[in-house]
This record gives sequence, structure tokens and C-alpha cells, in this order.
Amino acid sequence: MRGSGAVASIEPRSYTRPMEQGTRTDRAGTPPRFVDPRRIGALAGLVGAATFVFSYAGGLDDAAAVVVKVLVVVIVVATLGMLFVRPRGLGRFVPPSRVAIGVYLLCVVGELALIRVGTDALVDAGRDELRPALIVLVVGLHFLPFAWAFHERMFTWLGAMLVVLGTVGLLTAAAELVAVIAGLAMGGMLLAYALGLFARRAG
Repeated sequence: MRGSGAVASIEPRSYTRPMEQGTRTDRAGTPPRFVDPRRIGALAGLVGAATFVFSYAGGLDDAAAVVVKVLVVVIVVATLGMLFVRPRGLGRFVPPSRVAIGVYLLCVVGELALIRVGTDALVDAGRDELRPALIVLVVGLHFLPFAWAFHERMFTWLGAMLVVLGTVGLLTAAAELVAVIAGLAMGGMLLAYALGLFARRAG
């Protein structure tokens, strides 16, 4: 009887431990890596970073173009590894509210509208070569409200950095070069995020 009692007292522990590690959240309330909206959302940023580099590296000489393309691929692969293969903690998870989702959708629509209006203005002015810098600027602007909506300070740094780069590109007419730099910087910022350097601590 003692033996069966000992077994009975042990079985619930060994049975409930896997349940504590279910598919919804871990013990800290953070979603599993493959359904964590922060990690999934970072994929869009990585696509944007690679797009900037691969779309505008053609303005560089051949050797420089190869270097920046290889570099952004390395950054993207490293970031994916830190997000999904050997994930680091991203800090306390705050589930996105309906307001946050609404802000996100409005920002995306506003981004597309601003790019369209800005492009038309540049074409009318005969300065359509500045479009890459315009895109960098607008992408940066659309990131800024995310810092408040999603409680992620990384968006403040990312948005501000792209706004500055885009403005520099418009003022100096180095639009394609600025877009390439923006892509590399954007990828680097997301890698830092994946490494947990912007993690929000509980408390």
C-alpha cells in the first residue's frame, strides 16, 4: 500500500508537467516561438531589409553590390536563427489589443498612401530618382506608432533611424545608397531585437 501511495503521489507531477508547457504559452506567459506575434512580425521587417538591399544595390559597383547582398543574407539568416532555432527571450509579452491591431492596419494603409502620393509628387517634379529615399522615410514613419501600440521600444529606434536616413537621402540625392544602408541597418536592428537587446523586463 505504501508503494502504491508513493506512485500515486508522483504520477500527477510527471503527468502535469507537460501540460504546463502546452502550445499556448510557457510559464512566463510568452507564446511558443512559432506563434509568437513578435517573432512572426519580425519576418516582415526582414523581408523589407532584404528588399531594400537587393532592389537598390545595383547602383553600387559590382564588388560592393555582392558584399552588401551577402551581408544582408547573413544578417537575415542569423536573425531567423535567433528567432526560431535558438530563440532568446524578447521580454515580457503584452498581447496586442484591438486598438493596437487597428493602429497597425491604419499605419500600413497610410504607408501605402504616402508612398503613392509622394511618388506622384516626385514624378511631377522630375525627381523620381529620389523614390528609394522616400520609401525609407515613409517606412520609418509607419513604424513609430508601433512603439506605443505594441509596447516595443525597438520600433522607436527603428522608425527614427529610417526617418533620418530617408531624410538624408532626399536632401543629398543619394537615394539608392541610403536605401541599401537602410536595409542593412534595419536587418541589424532586428538582429539586435532577436538577441533580446530590447527585451522588456517584468516588473
